[in-house]
Amino acid sequence: MSIVEVIKNQNFFKKLEEKFHNNKFSNSVMFFCEDENTSEVVLLLVALMLNYPTYQLFDEKSAQYQKILKDADLDVKVYPKNKEKLLVSDSNEIVEETFVKPVNRENKIFIIKNIDKSTEQAQNKLLKVLEEPPKNVYFLISCSQSDKVLPTIKSRCDKINVEKLSQEELSKICPNRLACMLSEGYAGLANELMKNKELEDIVDFSIDLICGLKNSSQVLKYSKEFQDRKNNLDLILKTYALGLEDLIKIKTDKAELCVLKPYLPMLNSVENEFSVSAICEINNLITHFLEKLQFNANLSMAIDNFLLKILEVKYLCK
Repeated sequence: MSIVEVIKNQNFFKKLEEKFHNNKFSNSVMFFCEDENTSEVVLLLVALMLNYPTYQLFDEKSAQYQKILKDADLDVKVYPKNKEKLLVSDSNEIVEETFVKPVNRENKIFIIKNIDKSTEQAQNKLLKVLEEPPKNVYFLISCSQSDKVLPTIKSRCDKINVEKLSQEELSKICPNRLACMLSEGYAGLANELMKNKELEDIVDFSIDLICGLKNSSQVLKYSKEFQDRKNNLDLILKTYALGLEDLIKIKTDKAELCVLKPYLPMLNSVENEFSVSAICEINNLITHFLEKLQFNANLSMAIDNFLLKILEVKYLCK
């Protein structure tokens, strides 16, 4: 089963279909989804629904889907143009383009990805056009962090939460068990993780870091291994954090809710080494570590400090 077929069968999409067929579809819709890979598929599929009566026949391989994906559909405009964040220049272009009539289809559609990554100025430029869009113009907007979107933007949109999938549902789309576990219920992320040939090594290393780092004499060893995997730092830290969450579930007798179930024996063996307060503090360390990396901190030094602070927190929070 493809991710498109799964989304078509989800409740939120069926409700959107009903609104569309009853002429109650909002001109501005914001989709809340923590995974950008999944939200992209949702945006493209909804765009197809708005402009193609036969959209139910399409999947990711369809020419129409691929055309929008490549930003080659004259009646579906995809932003931001730099693929990273919406700029003021993008917003100005969107406002101008809304008054240009569709070329081939009934509706003109603007897909705006990750509006939460844009500046306040870029968002402000869209306020008027979102409030009073021209006839047959639709805005499909994705967002992963609601608190970073202006309230005035959110108030002008119909807000939709993209549903997460169960592990059983994910397994029908993605055959890779580790990818499913780490996807947090999002099929798009599961498919993306499955492409990473180092996935198993990354998970093994992350769990080994939780279980094996016990004193400062091991910091150099783990630091080197960390740097050897520097292209997957975000994934290592995400997996490490998931492992810590599983430790809390083990400590509170909720092991059946653990995400990384194949690694439960290893996590069980070190459960007594981590207090709940230590786990909370280490999660804060992960956040600070990521912030340092964003400001081009010295990677080797940042990793060494991160590992030493983990040991310090474990000791102080016993």
